Amino acid sequence: MRGLLIAAIVSGTVLQAHPATAQDAAETEAAAAETTAEAKTETYPDDFWTEAERPVYPRGAVMSDDKLFVLDSDAPGVWTVPWPATEAAKPERFVTGSRYLRKTMNRPYSATPHPGGGVLVGDSATREIYHVTPNADAPGGQDAKPLNGGFLGIPMALAVSPDGKTIYVGDAERRATFALPIEGGEPELIVRVNARGLVFDDEGALYAVTPDADAVVKINVAEKTSEPVVTDRPYGFPGGIAWHDGTGFVSDVYGKCIWQFTADGKTEKWFDEELLLGPVGLSATADAVIVSDPKAKQVYRIDRESKEVTKLLAE
Repeated sequence: MRGLLIAAIVSGTVLQAHPATAQDAAETEAAAAETTAEAKTETYPDDFWTEAERPVYPRGAVMSDDKLFVLDSDAPGVWTVPWPATEAAKPERFVTGSRYLRKTMNRPYSATPHPGGGVLVGDSATREIYHVTPNADAPGGQDAKPLNGGFLGIPMALAVSPDGKTIYVGDAERRATFALPIEGGEPELIVRVNARGLVFDDEGALYAVTPDADAVVKINVAEKTSEPVVTDRPYGFPGGIAWHDGTGFVSDVYGKCIWQFTADGKTEKWFDEELLLGPVGLSATADAVIVSDPKAKQVYRIDRESKEVTKLLAE
């Protein structure tokens, strides 16, 4: 600083402060905005997004009004087939995940329809829940809005409250169930239940399937309490849970079958056929149970009366 002052004196130059003008402020603001825009612009390698043409490890199956969402964690993303479905159809990619480790939806484990449109995706790679909607002009052809700021560990299960205002999450890392607003925010601990699947019953109670001693647990989300329903681990390794009109269903990955249970804790095998190799995700309607089997690379519709099986993913 002293050197600069001496140089100014030697040269005979007098340094004066230059008052800021409106033009200076406008130019500074414009430059800052341009810098911010550049910082937000992210470039992606050509192979950043998956280019799979069909599901390769379909672990989840959940319905909206007109689509069956099929979650795939190996060809990361979510696929759709028209719903209701009575025959096999070619799946279309709805959500595209990254092929890069720890990047957007590189390892999704859960998905469920968003009440405002699109789909919610729980991603272990980024410890995030995304609200994904199609956008042809955006990277990957989608808008993927993060909702929990990386607070969660492994969002293994998702369910939206009947009023559409709250997301419930089973975090396999913390072995607990959390809740956050549908628009996003920091998750709140609800109960210490290690939910691997979540579903609301017709009266608004939340059922969780777990790998622990209490295989099925009923959660009162308002009081933040839980009670066991199915105990003593009757299932080999439960993977998914569904509920419809007083009856629950649980997929058994190791047992290669589907069980049914009632609210009083009674459970029995419902479907046990050789075509199931490792069933995981489940949904249920009045007419059918829909199950995704990643080992078979297929999603099946099983008629609740006849037990007739229909493949839903075209070969």
